[in-house]
Amino acid sequence: MQCPVCSAELPNTAKFCGSCGTTLSPQAAPTPPPPTYQPQPPPSPGYQQPPTAMSSPPSYGYAGGTSPVKKKYKALRLIAVLLKILSVIAGVGLIIAGLVMAVAGAASSSRTSTSPTFTEPGPAALFGGLVGGLVLIVYGVFVFVFLYAYAEWMYVFMDIEENTRLTNEMLSARK
Repeated sequence: MQCPVCSAELPNTAKFCGSCGTTLSPQAAPTPPPPTYQPQPPPSPGYQQPPTAMSSPPSYGYAGGTSPVKKKYKALRLIAVLLKILSVIAGVGLIIAGLVMAVAGAASSSRTSTSPTFTEPGPAALFGGLVGGLVLIVYGVFVFVFLYAYAEWMYVFMDIEENTRLTNEMLSARK
């Protein structure tokens, strides 16, 4: 390629001339010719075109099929439901216990006593009550998440087994 101003020899990928500094405009790529349309002759009278796609999917027991897949492991499903219920009860109970502990610690540090035998709890009770309550709240959230996730994993494995059976039925029906 040559520079249009100073006629210096340049590589084809140059964007400007190294001799005179002229900015080179990119050369447009040649456009391919438009495709030509060639009509196909009509098929002969006895010819049947092979099917390219199925008109409707066969029914294998999925999404509106005729026979639903039988649910197995009823005892595991019951255990998973009970675990979810237990996770909610345990999580809420531990969070409430943590809140009560934090409030009790805060309330005990603000009490004043006129009795000479009773010593005031002081800041240690406030600190212990609040920290203990916070730890109990975090533990309650952890217990809830762990038990709920465990129940969900049980459902995941049961769904994997169900999908494996469904795939086996679909493949057996194709033979």
